[in-house]
Amino acid sequence: MFWGGDIHSFWTTDLHADAGNPDSAVVATEFVGTSVTSGGPPFEAFNSILGLNPHVKFFDSRQRGYVAVDVSEQQMLTRFQVVSDVLDPAASVSTLKRFAVEAGKAGAVPV
Repeated sequence: MFWGGDIHSFWTTDLHADAGNPDSAVVATEFVGTSVTSGGPPFEAFNSILGLNPHVKFFDSRQRGYVAVDVSEQQMLTRFQVVSDVLDPAASVSTLKRFAVEAGKAGAVPV
């Protein structure tokens, strides 16, 4: 399991034993969190090439927020949380996407 940031967007990516072979075994998952206030990379440009990257399970640079993680003996649940308005201190928070990684099993599963 890897967590990253500093690209101002949400990502979920399964890492393969052979990065050039999407049929190779998944060995880990990387979750990347966006920024709370800074804008992200151009969504359309990145989204247009995601089909060339089958290891990417999810991408969104249009919303701001953070990552919340719940860990149990059975799984790790990752939630991409987004704020409705970064300029409003009373902004609401909602879940954009959730992924689970089961204990002893590599790979993220949307839930």
